[in-house]
Amino acid sequence: MHDDVVALFAERPQPWCTSVLVISETYSWFLHRLGEEAARTFRALLDRMTGLEVLDADADHQAAVWTKLDNLRGYKLSYVDASSLVWLEQRQISTVWGTDRHLTVEGARVIPGPPALQAVTSATPRPTTQTTS
Repeated sequence: MHDDVVALFAERPQPWCTSVLVISETYSWFLHRLGEEAARTFRALLDRMTGLEVLDADADHQAAVWTKLDNLRGYKLSYVDASSLVWLEQRQISTVWGTDRHLTVEGARVIPGPPALQAVTSATPRPTTQTTS
């Protein structure tokens, strides 16, 4: 894992982004697990992150998320996970800084990765999916 992180940050700086949904989920996590001051500190950190692009979640994005959830039925993805997968696909992002194992289901490399899966760098096997028309 350490070598992956070093390699990621040794490369030419890449544009970075997150979504308004990930920010909302993270803010809530800090608020309910660590308290209001921790949540406010997180918010202040975001304000200082120059160059961070915050991706919106408009009606077109929502439609794409619903489709993603239908296509990946059986993975028990949260709405935010499916939204992130839509952004990864649309922006052709292959490496993600994070810890969520769900981001690997379509082949993204997650660094440092989920605690239990940090050694895994390839996509997890996909369950049978159903699509609706």
